[in-house]
Amino acid sequence: MHIDLSPSSLTLQQGQSKSVNIRLVRSNLPGLVVLDLESPPPTGVGVTFEPSSTLEDTSTLQVKALGNAEVGRFILRVRASKGPFSRTADLPLQIEPAHQPDLQLSLSNPNPSIRQGQYEDLLVDVVRVNIGGTVVLALEQQDGSPLPAGLSATFSPSQLGSSTSILRLSVAPTATITTYPLRIKATLGSLERTLPFTLTVLPASPDSDFQLSLTQYLTVQRGSSLNETITIVRNNLVDPITLSLERSDGSPLPTGISAIFAPQEVDGSTSTLTIATTPDLPLGDYVLRVRGAQGSLIRTALVLLNVFDQAELSASGAAWVAGQDNSGAWQVVAPSAGKYLLRVGNAAGRYGWAVVCSKTEARLTTHQVGVYQLTLDEVRDLSLPCPSPTSGGSFSNVSGQLNGLNGSYGQVAYGTASDLVDPARTGEFPPTPAYPGYLLQGVHHGSADLMAVRYLPPSPPGTVFEADRAVFQRSYAVGGNQTLDLDASGPDSFALEGSYTATLTNPNPSAQGLSYLAYLTPTTPTLYLADSQQRAANLTYRAIPAAQRQPNEFYLFNARETTFSNLNLRSRQVVRGQANPQNLSASFLNPPGATLALLGNQFQTSWNSGYTWLSSGTRLFSLQLAQLAVAPSTNLEWHLHLSQGWLGSTTRYAVPNLAQSCAASQTPCAPAPSNAPANGWQTAWGLRSNLELDWSLSAMQVSLPLRDWLPLAQSSTPPTGLNLDGFSFAAASDGGIYNPNALSAQRLQTLEAPRLLPKWLSPR
Repeated sequence: MHIDLSPSSLTLQQGQSKSVNIRLVRSNLPGLVVLDLESPPPTGVGVTFEPSSTLEDTSTLQVKALGNAEVGRFILRVRASKGPFSRTADLPLQIEPAHQPDLQLSLSNPNPSIRQGQYEDLLVDVVRVNIGGTVVLALEQQDGSPLPAGLSATFSPSQLGSSTSILRLSVAPTATITTYPLRIKATLGSLERTLPFTLTVLPASPDSDFQLSLTQYLTVQRGSSLNETITIVRNNLVDPITLSLERSDGSPLPTGISAIFAPQEVDGSTSTLTIATTPDLPLGDYVLRVRGAQGSLIRTALVLLNVFDQAELSASGAAWVAGQDNSGAWQVVAPSAGKYLLRVGNAAGRYGWAVVCSKTEARLTTHQVGVYQLTLDEVRDLSLPCPSPTSGGSFSNVSGQLNGLNGSYGQVAYGTASDLVDPARTGEFPPTPAYPGYLLQGVHHGSADLMAVRYLPPSPPGTVFEADRAVFQRSYAVGGNQTLDLDASGPDSFALEGSYTATLTNPNPSAQGLSYLAYLTPTTPTLYLADSQQRAANLTYRAIPAAQRQPNEFYLFNARETTFSNLNLRSRQVVRGQANPQNLSASFLNPPGATLALLGNQFQTSWNSGYTWLSSGTRLFSLQLAQLAVAPSTNLEWHLHLSQGWLGSTTRYAVPNLAQSCAASQTPCAPAPSNAPANGWQTAWGLRSNLELDWSLSAMQVSLPLRDWLPLAQSSTPPTGLNLDGFSFAAASDGGIYNPNALSAQRLQTLEAPRLLPKWLSPR
């Protein structure tokens, strides 16, 4: 046997992860092969094999470089073993430092020459490297002193949220004829970069001339128009001047932009320019120029036209809302007539909302921070209601006996509470009652359906449950601690009918597989009719008799596969909803292969680029972060939803530091920690770098439109009027525990599988 690795070497930046495909070429060596490394990886590098043991000939090696990974060249020696026999293969690994935040400047003409009494328009381009926000531009001498007498400059815009600005460099008639060493200074927070260049001032020309003047940075909402006054400054020139609008290179205007001058032949000193745009014009910046011609004399003035559109948010009950339009600068948004409005003016239509909800329940306050990165093509208006800030009710326990089990298993469910009744339970672990007792803890006061099922004896191999009888207590009211005995063989029970199969394809045989089918009602999330542990395929289930069902109740097939490895959790989940019982099958998405790192006191997640979706539907990435004990009786949850359209080919995401958002009235929006109190941002809403963090990055595909799915992702109750018959959901998640201060001392704990479904739809 020998080992083939593809690729045969890896280069990673700190905070990055990549995968390597492993192929085992066997020769008379069948059976289970175990994969590992012959020696530990370098400091700060994590390695996992999926699977780590296989009867097949393939596996995947995931290599993760944390933010503190040691920089240098290393060798990872991959080992494949079967009993005493083993083979190795070397994987060269190079770890490079993460790219530091930077600004890169360029100028369309690095050596301009301007006559006395004239100006020149230059284009300034700003490229951001791992940094977002508003860049402030200024012009000064190369020694940092102000411009000399006779020189003046304007930037349009001077506070740059995109990548281009127009520098109008003007020379007075009295300016000294010489060369001037100048520089453009770009500032973003504490980061400052300069671009030096040389200006040559030439003598004034005695010839007749004219110049054009207008506002050089214009904005217009897509589908509307604007008016702008053009001013003509003449120098010994009296003949009419013909005006036109074109691209900066002299080519015709882009399709979707039209211009009218009134008048077009100007005898005087002004004309009105009307620019109209069509509703389908792509968003973004258009560099144009006004052209004035009088015979052979031609003069131009550059114009930067930003075409924007508007995103709309309804966030009832929100404690705080901010938005950003792809510049990376988050700015607090105040509601207008109950809505939050955000101007989006970048070519990709990318924008983001950040919404904070706070809720106190059973003396425990939970802050939920939701960040939504979207594009206008996917979602233009969004409704994200926050839960009630207080629970509005009390909690109690419901307990009793589930009789008629005849020594078998049973299950009781009410609201979000459920209990599996195990014949091996003795009651020695309080407060769980001894068999056949059940206990539902923390039940909301109110009314819902209470359900119970009895399972047939488990069948080998593994532990497989198949339900055969059920009992309902419709609209059961809870107002305090209550006792209710149920009888799975009594007159209120009924037998489940028929026999149907649910088949799961391509499960991981080494995973802790779970698959089951649930029966959902509008008031009670789930009743488990079949449950398979350790075996995630070929599940048999029976159905609720039609006489026992009510309108709008439906079946929900959920298959889940979960794998724990040290501090990492990988989970795959697929859901199918149907109105009637039927034979069905489902396939898994492959996991995203994600990693979380702390870079420069900022959390950043990355994932492998070779990602394959199953078919069609809404596609979304979600990064979920949870920190417990942020303060006494306070928890913090972050939910970041990233649309595939917004991400494009990106495989890395920096969790925004919303404490550095700008106040609604702040101009320029140059984030700095000192302005945080003015934003209304609370310290308790921010992730702490010194606390343990449970996290997961999920890739998901949903049959619902994106604007319908996002409000449901954190909803605690079923939506009214939404028909989920035919609903489909597939997801794969990678995550674990992150503690930047005590990685070597962390405890191994069992994490709950990432909740990729809203609570009212998630079977467990």
